[in-house]
Amino acid sequence: MRGAVGAAVLVALGGAVLTLTLSGEYLDYVRATHRPWLLVTAAGLVVLGLACLFVRDDPHPEPSHPGPSRPRRHTHGPLAASPAELAAARRTDRSHDHRRVPAVGWLLCLPLLLVLVVTPPPLGALAAGRADPAVPPPPSGTRYDALPAGDPVPLAVHDYAVRAAWDAGRTLAGRTVTLTGFVTPDDAGGWSVSRAVMTCCALDARSYLVHVDGDPTRRAAGTWVEVVGNVVPAPGGSARTAAVRAASVRPVPRPANPYEE
Repeated sequence: MRGAVGAAVLVALGGAVLTLTLSGEYLDYVRATHRPWLLVTAAGLVVLGLACLFVRDDPHPEPSHPGPSRPRRHTHGPLAASPAELAAARRTDRSHDHRRVPAVGWLLCLPLLLVLVVTPPPLGALAAGRADPAVPPPPSGTRYDALPAGDPVPLAVHDYAVRAAWDAGRTLAGRTVTLTGFVTPDDAGGWSVSRAVMTCCALDARSYLVHVDGDPTRRAAGTWVEVVGNVVPAPGGSARTAAVRAASVRPVPRPANPYEE
């Protein structure tokens, strides 16, 4: 019984990982480059679980109580054992029954149940609203290549933010760009177009915010939008934040991969 339960958990866990990977939902939690490793992991769990179904815990089980035979306990007559002795004997018998699954072992199914029933969303406006609006410095020696020809040019939010904050917008001057991200309101009544960058998984993701100027429309937090505009100095004259003057803003569907890499 115990082996069958363990095998079922392995197969179910492998199936859940496989489903998340093939459906693309894994992109909410890890980078796209992890896909081959997730497929290998899922296949390994399923194969291991199926193999466990055909392997008995012990092909030659020993008696539950090896050693000398225990004296027989009488339940009736003058030699009958006391109720306390009978209760203690029953507890001992149950503790030596290795065929049963310990109650605490069922807690191993809890993470699996959470994966199958509760699907955590990717990081969005709530996390971005708590992040520092200052753009983190890029690695030393970063080169800011000229943008491709043709306007508007699609640009990653974090790429735009770094160019605006740490290159003084030199490669953005005179160019029209398209930024796709989600709305993150600020305390002043404005909003930023935001996107998170993932290094390995969602736990180490970092949000980048670009303040949007010239759009008076109140937009709901977390709404995905496409902003077409030009670089402008950030509000307050800060040299380490980024802003864009919007020529147009339109709602768009959430992309398959909500993170930037």
